[in-house]
Amino acid sequence: MNYQVTFHASASAQIPGLPEDAYQSLVEELLIIGADPHRRGVPDPEQPAFREQTFGEAGLVSYVIDDAAKVVRVYVIIWAG
Repeated sequence: MNYQVTFHASASAQIPGLPEDAYQSLVEELLIIGADPHRRGVPDPEQPAFREQTFGEAGLVSYVIDDAAKVVRVYVIIWAG
């Protein structure tokens, strides 16, 4: 069940500032999410398609699952390290 992972412009803008190890952790996590997005992330109680998942030692990625299009849209990437 592979989903395409896409990035909102705001999420794309957050990638260049990531340290190399954080970037690698993000890529690894998004590969897992793209393979089966419903098995990862904490769903929003009111809108389960919206999820958040940690990555690396201090990262958080927020995304929405579009099952009809088989797309995961990444909206926010936070690195607190």
